Amino acid sequence: MHRAVLLALLALAVAAFVVGAVDDDFAYTPPELASTLVISLVVSGVVTYLCAAIVRVPPNADSWAITGLILFLLMPGVTDTASAVSVVIAAAAAAISKYVLVWRRRLIINPAVAGAVVSYAVAYAGASLGGVPLSSPFWWIAAEPLFWPMVIIGAVLVTVLREWWLVGVFLVATLATVGVLEATQGGQDLQFVFVSAPTLFLAAIMLPEPLTAPTTRIHRAVYAIIVAVLMNWQQTFEITDSYTLEFVPQIALAVGCLYAFAVRLLAQRGAGRVRLDTTVEPIAANTYRIRAQASSPLAFRPGQWAMLSAPRWSAPLWHRTRRVFSYASAPGENPGEFAFTVASTSMSSFKSELVTAGGGRLHLDATGGDFVLPRRLGTHPMVLLASGIGITPYRAMLRSLTAGEARDLSWLTVIHVVSVTERSVYDDDLAVIRAASARVEVSPAVELTSGITDPGRLTDLVGPALSSRDAHYLLSGNPQFVDRTAATIRRADPSTRWKFWRVHTDAFLGY
Repeated sequence: MHRAVLLALLALAVAAFVVGAVDDDFAYTPPELASTLVISLVVSGVVTYLCAAIVRVPPNADSWAITGLILFLLMPGVTDTASAVSVVIAAAAAAISKYVLVWRRRLIINPAVAGAVVSYAVAYAGASLGGVPLSSPFWWIAAEPLFWPMVIIGAVLVTVLREWWLVGVFLVATLATVGVLEATQGGQDLQFVFVSAPTLFLAAIMLPEPLTAPTTRIHRAVYAIIVAVLMNWQQTFEITDSYTLEFVPQIALAVGCLYAFAVRLLAQRGAGRVRLDTTVEPIAANTYRIRAQASSPLAFRPGQWAMLSAPRWSAPLWHRTRRVFSYASAPGENPGEFAFTVASTSMSSFKSELVTAGGGRLHLDATGGDFVLPRRLGTHPMVLLASGIGITPYRAMLRSLTAGEARDLSWLTVIHVVSVTERSVYDDDLAVIRAASARVEVSPAVELTSGITDPGRLTDLVGPALSSRDAHYLLSGNPQFVDRTAATIRRADPSTRWKFWRVHTDAFLGY
């Protein structure tokens, strides 16, 4: 995710320089933009590494660059000393917030938001330099010449990140808020909301930030609604005779981050960043298991994902130091377990270092996801379909189902599609549920790993559950397998087209 956001921000920066060069009416010239960009990136990087050295924790490779680029796109361009100092204040505050505004080494507020709020507060307090007032965030990315670059780049990014649910809720809440204001007060301008206000930038770039946004669907919807309503409601609250509170975009985002923090405290019992001591070993061809020892069992629901990081002082900017993995162990097990597979010809630097070293120190940065079993089990057939290492979240589910006293699992069907028999994993766990009367099929068919497209083949694999017309389906694996197989299920069982909740897919890209 972070690499995709970094590339999107770089593309927006390039678009801004092009517009600045060809449009004489644009707010800033290329030299002014270049000054802002250099100051924002340099200050963000230097202060981040300085703070990291003080607390003796290496920063993630790309976080400082993402923060610097966001601030470049929302702080006023450097036209004088006062505007340059304003950018310095915003970038420095953002970097420091990563090490100050934290709870158990986990972020409370998006660093770019923290920097924007601090610069806004400094400007609001009337600070000046040589008689020139310091600047607050201007959000100049919300300019008419940059509208279409923002739409195109934002749409591509949201599609890559699979964040249309969050963005869609935010945009609908924005339209609803503006609609209510139009009906009660009048004078609303949709063109201003979407072209001259940072609505699209917030939706695509800032809302989905994984470390400061909620990680489950319902709370993400509430988070998006909070931000959309606050930044568009146009309400001002008088604090004193001299100061008022206005929910400008950065304040609205900060409130949203605080909501996400409160949810995390309650849902994960206050869990912060967790240190994991790991060992890595092969369990099948090109497939590895991570066993992660923590100070106490990790809190999660079977089927959820974990964001693991391995920050290094020497990590180049383009190397990812965070990856997402599914939990493969049941809650309460310590060490916990994750698994991953690698291509036969290449391996990411993150995984390569884990495999070469046989493990090492990792950090658990976040836990989340809605790919979990229903709370009421056994009332209808349940079909779990997985491709390759997509069996991982099911293993966590199966271990939780078979823990404790024996139970009847005749309502459960598990289909595991692998390219070759040597890629099959967790056979012992599958044998346990087969003994509990579950239907289990392991199909070594390379053509199926990219999706089950033949309804007849789907019927053969799933068996009686497909004809029951009330089965629920969970699909996990690479995106192509998930999308194609889900489409085949809807053709084979037309009732799932309107009872859409009966087909639940694993949307994260950690495979």
